[in-house]
Amino acid sequence: MFSVNSIGRGYLRSDGKKGIRNKVLVVYTVDCSFHVAQKIADYFFEQGEDVEVVGNRSCFDNQLNIRRLLSFLVHPNVGAALIIGNGCEYTQPARLCAFAREEGGRDAEWFNVQEAGGTTKAIEHGKKTISLLLEKLKKIEMVPLYISDLFFGAECGGSDFASGLAGNHLVGDFFDQVIDSGGTCVFEEIAEAVGLGDWLVERGANEKAKQEIRDTYDKMVYRCKLSGQYSISPGNFDGGLTTIEEKSMGAVVKSGSRQIQGVLKVAQRPRKKGLWLMDAGQDGDFSSGFYGGGDAQGILDMVTLGTHFNFLVTGRGHTVGTPIAPTIKITGNPKTYAAMSGDIDINAGKLLTGASSDEEMVQELFDYIAGLCKGKKVLAEQLGHHEGEIFGGYQVPDRVVRPEGCPASTSL
Repeated sequence: MFSVNSIGRGYLRSDGKKGIRNKVLVVYTVDCSFHVAQKIADYFFEQGEDVEVVGNRSCFDNQLNIRRLLSFLVHPNVGAALIIGNGCEYTQPARLCAFAREEGGRDAEWFNVQEAGGTTKAIEHGKKTISLLLEKLKKIEMVPLYISDLFFGAECGGSDFASGLAGNHLVGDFFDQVIDSGGTCVFEEIAEAVGLGDWLVERGANEKAKQEIRDTYDKMVYRCKLSGQYSISPGNFDGGLTTIEEKSMGAVVKSGSRQIQGVLKVAQRPRKKGLWLMDAGQDGDFSSGFYGGGDAQGILDMVTLGTHFNFLVTGRGHTVGTPIAPTIKITGNPKTYAAMSGDIDINAGKLLTGASSDEEMVQELFDYIAGLCKGKKVLAEQLGHHEGEIFGGYQVPDRVVRPEGCPASTSL
């Protein structure tokens, strides 16, 4: 269990949540307003201001993407927002702005590029608006921050033989201590739990949680069978993994060993503290395979839940860093860390070489996070990585859906 002492200071929001960052978020509602939004955010990023951009490319409404955008606007790490539309798309910036103000208590503004007079005038208008929002952010109250205030997410990408043995193992140990200290954690990638359905169900905190886990697992296997696509890639094979079952055994280690409180859908916030499983999969049209952009979108989907930090355990190596919530990259492969130490924050490969014990590595990770809560930036933030395209899809919000015709896992 971690110390009950404060590990930093957070930004107090109107809903009682505490942010570890105080960002201005620039949201574009359509591809036609992306350029303007990006230019505005870049201008302030170059000045060292905490301004980031995220948005929706499609001209048409997608219910899942709308829920993502709404969730981003009221994330604990977001203090203010500017929403930019083009003016003829379906997604309405005025309605997003109203939600940020009324539901999230955030300072928020909006405009359309068409009404602003085109690219150059829109960029200048956006710069003036952001400058005013940044001034307002200086007035937000800061309060003591504890491990019990924090919400951590975890997924793995580019997995290799060392991921389950070291990288995911470290995150699992860390998760256990966060849960024991009154914090909240979520792990993703049910598609990398093939063969482990019964084990996950047994960890359900109650019958409702067990049923949610069972239905989520069965839906995933059903989708994989229909699409002919399982979550294992040529890169995983090159990294020493041989089957999806072998990859799954290493992947699920990152969840630790504590009870699972239930399943969260995209943009659904936890109902209580503890450990949760995220379901980011489709609730229909399974024949089309997996709707998503890989690891970066997977992390962004965890951000919609309200995570303050997200771990990306990478065996083969990653450079990405998503907006809103810092991405902490961990590798269990000493060779990967030696090659990419400028991008990867934590070398869990010391567990394999014997250079560090389990307890020492967990303490190292805790100390690193404490530094982030005091203003230090992860490597991706320092390098200017803000990846994360969001892809449209379909989910029934806030409840687990078992598709019609989906067989029980015992018959799979």
